[in-house]
Amino acid sequence: MKRFFDEKLLSHFDWPLMSCVLAIVTLGLLNLYSATFNLPVARYFQLQVIWVLVGLFLALFVTLFDYRLLERLAYPIYGLIVLALIFVLFKGKTAQGSQRWISLFGFNVQPSELAKLGIALALAKYFHIRGTSRPLSSFGLIKPLLLVAIPAGLVFKQPDLGTAIVISMIAGAMILFVGIQRKILITITITALVAVPIIWQYGLRPYQKSRVHAFINPESDALGAGYQIIQSKIAIGSGELSGKGFLKGTQSKLQFLPKQHTDFVFSNFAEEFGFLGSLLLLFLFASLSFLGINVAYSAKETFGMMLAFGLTASIATQALVNIGMEIGLLPVVGVALPLFSYGGTSMLTILLSVGFLLNISMRRYLF
Repeated sequence: MKRFFDEKLLSHFDWPLMSCVLAIVTLGLLNLYSATFNLPVARYFQLQVIWVLVGLFLALFVTLFDYRLLERLAYPIYGLIVLALIFVLFKGKTAQGSQRWISLFGFNVQPSELAKLGIALALAKYFHIRGTSRPLSSFGLIKPLLLVAIPAGLVFKQPDLGTAIVISMIAGAMILFVGIQRKILITITITALVAVPIIWQYGLRPYQKSRVHAFINPESDALGAGYQIIQSKIAIGSGELSGKGFLKGTQSKLQFLPKQHTDFVFSNFAEEFGFLGSLLLLFLFASLSFLGINVAYSAKETFGMMLAFGLTASIATQALVNIGMEIGLLPVVGVALPLFSYGGTSMLTILLSVGFLLNISMRRYLF
């Protein structure tokens, strides 16, 4: 119990990490208020404030206990999330052609968001048991690949290609962090290249293929599949150096920019705050990623190191994919911008991840 209430914890609170998170959240709330300012449904901002407050409470609450307790619970938590993903496929709520949500106490919960946290926990547990002193062999890859294939496959089935890709990228980053034998890496690369045409032919749905076509040549279907990315580029470009000003963006206010409160929040932000504002936001995400990796490298044991790296990879990957698709460098796959896009489950999951990072950071000085 003494360790639980150790006064040294407060002196080691990671203020740079928390300050970076609060800065992104504050900009995100301002941007969401602007993006939904004249929408028929005006509750997005109010609900997001509630999610942020609850998420910050959870983040601070989870700093109170020793994060190493999660090592015992990692597989059970992973198992519960997998069961929730299976439940979604049969009883989930459908919207816009995807079956992704569970109605719980009047709220829509998205288990696929929790899967990002679940895979980080499960792989951290696995590498804690296995150790990280030697590169992974082909045999050593079997279990981690199975751990990621189950939730990624279930999420892909919903269908939610973007989240399935993010889950796979989180796992890939953690595996590369540990290291794999060079011949295995070459084999995986060749297998992936061979699998691409097969997935294209038999794995992707028509609307997903149209998104890829729109990424390559959006002008070929400017009023259809290419509409989102064209309007996103117009919004970002029209912001120029310093932006049009808060609440003065025209692409979102005149309803040209689709999903300006979820998938395309960065476009709205760039239009109103320009290149300088975008640069600030990118700097904040880069700083958050750097601070998270620093927590991982300074952790005193394997589980904390791998969990911190996995959680950081989750946030960084989502930010990279979202901004990449909004500026036209990646296909549109429906990935939210962490701490920025509207969404209760996403916000709570990210802030819970931040809480675990703070927990690991604070206790690296006590072990």
